[in-house]
Amino acid sequence: KIAKALDELGYRKNKLARVLANGKSEFVGIIIPNLYLHYYSEMLNQILSSYSDYHYKFLVFVNSDKKELEQQYLDELMAYKIEGLIVLSHTFPSEELASYHTDNYMGAVQAASLLIHNDCDVLIHINVPVPEKVPAFQRIRGFEDTCREQNLPYKLLLRDLGNTYETTFEAIKEVFEEIEASYPGKKKGVFLANDTYANIFLNLVFQ
Repeated sequence: KIAKALDELGYRKNKLARVLANGKSEFVGIIIPNLYLHYYSEMLNQILSSYSDYHYKFLVFVNSDKKELEQQYLDELMAYKIEGLIVLSHTFPSEELASYHTDNYMGAVQAASLLIHNDCDVLIHINVPVPEKVPAFQRIRGFEDTCREQNLPYKLLLRDLGNTYETTFEAIKEVFEEIEASYPGKKKGVFLANDTYANIFLNLVFQ
């Protein structure tokens, strides 16, 4: 009877009331530097296309390399009780972003858990030597803690990975060859620190 009445009355869900009731906004905030570079526009397109699978809505700001304006964007997003924050910032240091409780640790736990779920024989994390005071260090700690808790073989490969595409490619290639030589015949689960490293590593795998 209720369903019939709702249909006859043309009732629509009040999302705002739902947010007030359970505290979940289903919003994810995004701040990106610009839309004219293909990398950022394609990244945004892929994120927005995830709605059909996960039903998160996105609040998007495009910054202009002005820290004051970017701070306003952050304050605005936090006021909406967002459930996640994706920030590609040229103005905020990582320590300041960490104060907004971005969770590098849980990201690493999820990455390691996915590799474990896929029955990898050994887990490997490739990164640069990150100082403990830098928030990104929590990726290393989260990965290592998960491997230890699950009593799985793992390896941290922390080294200088270059600062240009050419030097980074050569450094990742050396790491790739080292992994191949060290773990022949093993199913290797590899967690890389960022997508640039991952793209290079994948190209080497395909080759």
